[in-house]
Amino acid sequence: MATTPQRVTRSKSTSNTSIVSSNTVPGPPIPARDTSTKLDAVHLSNPYQVDLVIPYSIAIDPRDRAKSQNDIKEGYEVLLRALEGEGGLRVASRAGKSGKGKEEVWVFVGAEDEKIEELVEIEQIMDKSHNLPPCSHPNGASPATRIRLLYDLLTSPQMQHGLGITPGKGKWKRVKSIMALHDEEADKDWIEKWTLGGDWKIGLMTDLTDKESEGLARHQPPPVHLYFNFLTTYTLSLLPLSVISILFYFFTAPESYPPLYSIILALYSTIFVAIWRVKERKLAVQWGTKGCESVAVGRLRPEYVANMGLDRPGQKGKRVIDVVRAGDDLKRDFKVAASIPIIVGCGLILGTVIMCIFMLEAFVSHAYDGVGKQVVPLFPTAIFVLVVPQITGLYQRLAKRLVKWEDHPTPVGADKSLTAKTFAMNAIVAYLQLFLSAYVYVPFGPFIMAAVQGQLSGSKIEGESVKFAKTPEQAGLGPKSSGRKLAAIKAGRLRGQLFAYTVNGQVINAFTELVLPYIMNRVDEWRSGKKTIKEVVSVHQAGEKLPKTPEEVEKKFLQKVERELKLPEYSIFTDYAEMVTQFGYVTIWSIVWPLAPLCAFANNYFELRSDAIKITRHVRRPIGDRVETIGSWLETLNVIAWIGAVTNATLIYLFRPSALLPGQSPNPEIPSTGSVYLHKIVSTYDVSPTWKMILPTLVPLAAVALTASHGFIILRWAVEYITEKALWKGSEEEIQIQRLAGDHADVSEQLAKLEKKQYRGWAVGKGFWNGGEEGAREIGRVSKAE
Repeated sequence: MATTPQRVTRSKSTSNTSIVSSNTVPGPPIPARDTSTKLDAVHLSNPYQVDLVIPYSIAIDPRDRAKSQNDIKEGYEVLLRALEGEGGLRVASRAGKSGKGKEEVWVFVGAEDEKIEELVEIEQIMDKSHNLPPCSHPNGASPATRIRLLYDLLTSPQMQHGLGITPGKGKWKRVKSIMALHDEEADKDWIEKWTLGGDWKIGLMTDLTDKESEGLARHQPPPVHLYFNFLTTYTLSLLPLSVISILFYFFTAPESYPPLYSIILALYSTIFVAIWRVKERKLAVQWGTKGCESVAVGRLRPEYVANMGLDRPGQKGKRVIDVVRAGDDLKRDFKVAASIPIIVGCGLILGTVIMCIFMLEAFVSHAYDGVGKQVVPLFPTAIFVLVVPQITGLYQRLAKRLVKWEDHPTPVGADKSLTAKTFAMNAIVAYLQLFLSAYVYVPFGPFIMAAVQGQLSGSKIEGESVKFAKTPEQAGLGPKSSGRKLAAIKAGRLRGQLFAYTVNGQVINAFTELVLPYIMNRVDEWRSGKKTIKEVVSVHQAGEKLPKTPEEVEKKFLQKVERELKLPEYSIFTDYAEMVTQFGYVTIWSIVWPLAPLCAFANNYFELRSDAIKITRHVRRPIGDRVETIGSWLETLNVIAWIGAVTNATLIYLFRPSALLPGQSPNPEIPSTGSVYLHKIVSTYDVSPTWKMILPTLVPLAAVALTASHGFIILRWAVEYITEKALWKGSEEEIQIQRLAGDHADVSEQLAKLEKKQYRGWAVGKGFWNGGEEGAREIGRVSKAE
């Protein structure tokens, strides 16, 4: 029976590199290496063909200088030996440009084309052994694949025959990060095509073409490639819904809550999720990533390997499938279940804070009638801005601790767990105030206002009376207020909130993603003395001169490295969270304001371009593992679609005007919808007047919600069944998967041949690729200076 191999041993360098060290420069031994002065004339922004940059901290702790110096030298030597011991890699080092107390050495890593070909071949063999669909590389490995495979080599644990470099942890604690450099020529071409070029139809009239998708795959990692496919699919799905929404907006009465529109929203959300579920499965087959997230194929987290004790000598080469046991999965599932009460508790705390802010804004600020009445409504917003981000920030750190405690085998699994935990809090921030407005403020606002006004009347601060409205009607929201006035106040609140979230919020996001980074960059250039104020505020910037000498080429290249190291890491969570939250606004709340889908469609068309600009200009170049699905976001979309169906049904029950059911009038003096008999039943019991008014509304409301929930489940089952039959069954992708299921090839001989491959060593030189020589010299300089 054929054995299933796991991550073969990479080839090593066989050169007898002499160890040299300078008599005048203290530092670790420096292996002799060849250097190449050959420049890349095609990619002027990366003339030395550097694949990865590793900033290594050499800052000395003044409290323990001797220990710091020893740690720096030992860590640097370990890093160099790890990189130089891997055949096919070339290494260079330069002094970083950080200020005093933040000194760095920049270690540059490049790979020979033969090394990349070896890594590609290994991956293809491993994929074949685990029945993954084939993914061809007709013109060799793409730039994105090249970077991904090298990053995988550097960061995979040693049991998977990687170098096990984990920035900031253990013996790698002074390794700050591993960064890939932007391909400025490819980035410029992408932006010009999607903005000024002929690809303006993408996201408006067409999906990503094969050519555009291939271009994305060549220069962006798999998670980014999949994200843009999701975004274009979602954006195009909004086009027919936007047309329908415009018709309902103009040809139905305002605040009519049409049931037909609610049904259309339920159909839209269900069909979109079902279609995307099949589409991402097809894409995974086409891209050769179907099954890549399994622990047998994916890159293991070094922390997981250490916790399992697999980083000890003698563990190298063990099969992953043998060490990731079912018992560990059960233990992890128990930890995930144990974290649920913690998440719920944090959600309750955040929800309570938001509810208090809501009560302060919706009722107390309206009841107050004293000095500074115009300013008081701004206090809740200020409290929200100051308090809520602090709570979510604390929770984010707690969520990361929980994920670390759960100890997922792969980074992809850890990211999925963190996504689910983090978005739970994001959803509370995004939707809770709308739910409070719809289910508290609108139906029961007058009674709450009466209670608030009664409690606040006669209030004193430091012995002085505080002036509040004498009656809730005077505050504008009382049980005896006119129905017309109440309708205007309540309808305006929901519409205003939804407009703020779908329009104002998107404008603010665009500003923070595109404009603010430019402003902050100009400010940093002025503060660092690189530009004068006149140069900073100048709209027309002088074009940069092309470097002529080798010194100028290297200087410009190091400036690029310095600039990109200052950029933040790219977080794909933020982009997915923005789109999924918007999906919730469309499916749950657009019945309040039918133009919400149109606003979302217009925003997403520009979001495609703005995200491309952000990825190429304002964040570090993304690096990511292979993915086959959008993960937890798909289930989140399913949950949001279900919430939308239930919410729409209950909103129609509560607020849709009807001559036959006058209780749906916004005037609270009229009994609630369908509750005449319940009013009679409740009136026979000795309960408070408030409960006599609320119960006849809540009981039918719960029945409507339950009916809508079951109806949606049936609808989803039918849509998924039809979608599977129409789009998946009998497709080329399904046939390919079925063929692979019966193919169990023995690839041991192929792997054995690759293990014997050797690489030529490099001799000492004076070009860019000088090994660790300049880094060691910089370490010596900093040590002397201290």
